Amino acid sequence: MLKLPPFVICLFFGLSVSRVVAEEVPRIGDAHPTRPEYKLVWQDEFVDEKLDRKKWRPVDDTVIGQYGHGNGEAQAYVDAEGETFYVRDGQLTIIARHAPDAKYPLKDGKNGKFVREIDHQDFRSAKLETKGLASFTYGLVEARIKNPRDKSGKKTAVPVWPAFWMLPEPGSAPFWGYWDAQAAAKKWKWSYSSWPYSGEIDIMEMSGRATRLYHGGAVYHRSPKEWTVGNIGWYSHYRRYDGAIDPKQWIADQVLDGSLQPKDGEASYPDNFHVFGCEWTKDRIVFMFDHQEWGKGLDLAEQKKFGGRSVYRDYPFYLILNQAVGGKYFGVWGPRDKGPDKKGQNELYDFALFPQQMQVDWVRVYQKGGEKTEGE
Repeated sequence: MLKLPPFVICLFFGLSVSRVVAEEVPRIGDAHPTRPEYKLVWQDEFVDEKLDRKKWRPVDDTVIGQYGHGNGEAQAYVDAEGETFYVRDGQLTIIARHAPDAKYPLKDGKNGKFVREIDHQDFRSAKLETKGLASFTYGLVEARIKNPRDKSGKKTAVPVWPAFWMLPEPGSAPFWGYWDAQAAAKKWKWSYSSWPYSGEIDIMEMSGRATRLYHGGAVYHRSPKEWTVGNIGWYSHYRRYDGAIDPKQWIADQVLDGSLQPKDGEASYPDNFHVFGCEWTKDRIVFMFDHQEWGKGLDLAEQKKFGGRSVYRDYPFYLILNQAVGGKYFGVWGPRDKGPDKKGQNELYDFALFPQQMQVDWVRVYQKGGEKTEGE
């Protein structure tokens, strides 16, 4: 099977010449190009003109009635194919748009009763999940992604936060708990969750604040206590564009190292497509960039760091692709908040750079014999 990306090169002494470069696309059962012990078990090459909804579920915050996603994010995820995402020319594009006049229903809980309309989610974007459709216990998971740029393809807006990540299937997530000690004592259902108790795998996160840096990591619960606050554990590593690895890098609410944004003539992650991936086995999670491992990885055998639980072991995770805007994680916050200079309107937002487009060429999952795929 061949995938024909839309590369057309013209102009040669006044003559129009077309050249199409074909990529050989693997089939189910084919070996991974650098790790032949892994065989392809699931893929989306985005060859149709619409999203394959047998593989992906778009999240719609307007149906759920909750926003911000725990990070104070400035977007509403909306299932609006053609506006917040589309499939065309062999690629998925996720679009973050500035929409300051939009209003959305707020509900008293997820999918609960309508409370009132809100007008403070200033952006519209998309989040696509395989939850309930395809999930995987162990494997080598990869996606070929070009991180966000504006329509000209030249500039990345500071507030964008693209991500490729995984969460446990809710129906089989083994570990749950409450948000804080009070909620645990009173057993408040609204705060009861599998996060971070059953883990999170962040294959790729990037902030527009630092486009020469991307994050690969994992979030988990590190205590036998049954509440989240004060008990979150992190495996958090950052890969600089020059290949240097910094496990201590953090860019929220601080003056950034100038090397994290490109100078004139320097390249950064959004310039080109790259393959972001991770290998997840029973004993280790390690991240990959263009098929090469980087960082020491997270040791899963030492259960003490997980509060004595067998986190990340023998239960499935599903895939997520999204483009968030703002939020506190990377120190951007919202357009109506004060920015790092604390002097009124957030100086990190340049609305002229929107819409921002995150492009995904393909997503592929490889596994060894005996590892589990659920759903498809």
